[in-house]
Amino acid sequence: MNLPFRIARRYLWSRKSQRLIHLVSGISVLVVAAVAAAMVTILSAFNGIEDLVEELFSSLDTELAVLPSDGRVMSADWVDSLAAHPGVAHAGGVLEQDVVVRWRDEPHVCSLLAFDVDHARHTGLAGRLRSGDVLKADTLGQSCGYVGLGMAIQMRLPTLGDAPVVLSVAAPKRGRSLGAMRGSNLLDGGLEGMMVSRRLSVCGTFSINAETDAGTLVAPLDFAQEVLQRPGAVSRIELVPAEGWGSAALKASLTERWPELSTRTRREKNALIHATSRAEKWATFAILSFILVVAAFNILAALTMLLLDKRRDIDTLSAIGMTGREIRQVFSWQGLLINALGAAAGIAMGITLVVLQDQYGLVRLEGAMVPAYPVALHALDVLGVALVVLGVGGSFSAAMVAYLVRRMAPDAG
Repeated sequence: MNLPFRIARRYLWSRKSQRLIHLVSGISVLVVAAVAAAMVTILSAFNGIEDLVEELFSSLDTELAVLPSDGRVMSADWVDSLAAHPGVAHAGGVLEQDVVVRWRDEPHVCSLLAFDVDHARHTGLAGRLRSGDVLKADTLGQSCGYVGLGMAIQMRLPTLGDAPVVLSVAAPKRGRSLGAMRGSNLLDGGLEGMMVSRRLSVCGTFSINAETDAGTLVAPLDFAQEVLQRPGAVSRIELVPAEGWGSAALKASLTERWPELSTRTRREKNALIHATSRAEKWATFAILSFILVVAAFNILAALTMLLLDKRRDIDTLSAIGMTGREIRQVFSWQGLLINALGAAAGIAMGITLVVLQDQYGLVRLEGAMVPAYPVALHALDVLGVALVVLGVGGSFSAAMVAYLVRRMAPDAG
């Protein structure tokens, strides 16, 4: 075994001539451990938030979507062609457009999101239903849809009971847009002749996030194609990768086979949200890394006192033939071992806190969409924390030791 390392290891655990050295060394380990634990827990918290945002903003879609390269819609015939691809486990058409919804003559502009019942089972809609527990296309011989909870509250829809709530869903005739109608009185004379209207029963409400809840109506695909005057057309085709296929691999394969199609992964759809979350995560990581420099000054104090305590040992080591470089390595290893001990204790503490939070929800969130603060432990984050703690602490210790040995024991330098 390396001789400087063996001596440093003995110095770490051996009895010092002053208790104060033990105290300062212990404080150094605790400071490094606290920073390492904070890094692990905070990074895990950011991971949890990112996963939660991904879930909240992706409950009504699948992992991959094929979009029309030109225009707003594409032929629904593409569904069968894409479903035949070996990397596709499921393909479903989705039609989406703004519509005007009325109940008791009160208009509300929202986004109509339509797909068939089979495709609905491949989304997260079932787990987000607040009322109505069966995904179905019709009830009492009439098309049936699901209303966002916020939208239901805004429109003052009654609690679902025996008598179904029936909405009037209207869309502009082809060639017209609802963009200019937002915020205006949709009951003004003349507008009725510009709209195509159909009736839709409400068979449930769902809650995903505030934005989606306040402005989304989910309906069967054939109903939407009729009211939007888009027979045999869809806005996009959403895909579920087959086993052994990832989103990126499937996207590359589809692009190679059908270059005229445009594909988009779920992460690309929410690219801004993910970019913002990751920027905050790594900015926090950088700030905590700088705090390690403060912890390094505690190690400086411990090493200074250790060098004073072992000054005679330095002369002895020099006398028996150890070079100045080897003597510096002894105390560099001492600083690195303090960092390693603190890093190990801190990472273990951080992992324990994250696991306890994940299992028992120690930090609760009253009135939020999730009962407890979300966390997610990633192995790469733990490895990154260990490397940063050891890298910063080890480099700082080596530089300090080289300076101290030259000042306190010039003959050994």
